[in-house]
Amino acid sequence: MKLSKFIDANETYYNLNKNYIKHKTGYVILAPPASGKTTFVNKQVGKKNWIDSDILFNKENLNINWLNSDNSIDERLSYLRADYMLEQSKIYGYRIIGALFWEYKADAVVILPLKQHILYFSKRKDLDLSKIFEFRRIFYEHAKKYNIPIFDNIGATITYLELKNT
Repeated sequence: MKLSKFIDANETYYNLNKNYIKHKTGYVILAPPASGKTTFVNKQVGKKNWIDSDILFNKENLNINWLNSDNSIDERLSYLRADYMLEQSKIYGYRIIGALFWEYKADAVVILPLKQHILYFSKRKDLDLSKIFEFRRIFYEHAKKYNIPIFDNIGATITYLELKNT
């Protein structure tokens, strides 16, 4: 088993604040791989309202090494750490969109229409198209288990969250 430690992340958040807005209310949106999350985040102009969890969790920032798990225990602990960091970052005021979680109760889930999702998935060289139905099932079942609202696009999800909290 790989032993990890938590560290003081004040400097990390200070550096992220240069590129991402810290809001009064943070949110977390979960969506399967190849749902347009990174494209959405990258299209934001200037200081960004939304951060991709892949950026938040990369080795330059919160350093969750979910791909380097030696066994199922390490994998579970890495994803539980992701849950913890999602909640911490949301409370801090970040608006996060990502696919990494274990049992996290997000504010919303996005599951694209199947035809659109297959199109996006087919453009990703790092993903196996045969996994698309598995990913969709995992996110759908997670949303149902935790009574998380499901949307079919990122824009409608953000509108819902912003209107819900006004």
